[in-house]
Amino acid sequence: MDMSSEFRRAVRSALPKALITVDHWHVVARANQMITDIRRRRSHDLHGRRGTASDPAWKYRKLLTCNQERMSLAQRGRLKEIIASDIELGIVWGIKEHVRQLLRTRNTNDFQRAWAALEHAVKATKMREAASLFATLKMWRRELLTFCRSRVTNARSEAANLTAKNLKRIGRGYRNHGQYRLRLPLYTAAKQAC
Repeated sequence: MDMSSEFRRAVRSALPKALITVDHWHVVARANQMITDIRRRRSHDLHGRRGTASDPAWKYRKLLTCNQERMSLAQRGRLKEIIASDIELGIVWGIKEHVRQLLRTRNTNDFQRAWAALEHAVKATKMREAASLFATLKMWRRELLTFCRSRVTNARSEAANLTAKNLKRIGRGYRNHGQYRLRLPLYTAAKQAC
């Protein structure tokens, strides 16, 4: 599930015994957004302006959201250049990697250790963006643990929902709900046939 408290509340009221998980993609997206927010703020703090191509943090900004294990040697060198230009970006990149390590855990003990390491890293920095991300993760801790233990997500239902939204957007609105319902399976079948 995406990180919507309203959706979680609806599921809990309709299915009180169901275990709810949070989709790891949404968690990583929030961690990456934290990095982007801090990178932008730091550019204004240090230079009084937006980032430019002469700033390593802006020039190589996509590297801050990349997975550490997938980086080439050249990318690791560029990441070191970013961190050398602003140590705070290195700190938040480390926090993002702690979040990813948390999501890789598969049992409660590993989850608790990874959670403690993440909490320690966030408390060691005074950045409000990192504290805000951790506060969100605290609200979703039970669902995060459920995901880590079960590895179940609702990615398929989210993809179907996105397809329905796109169809609605393509139609520029609709007037007849019955026809809209009939178009959804036809639209998805046509996509799969291609």
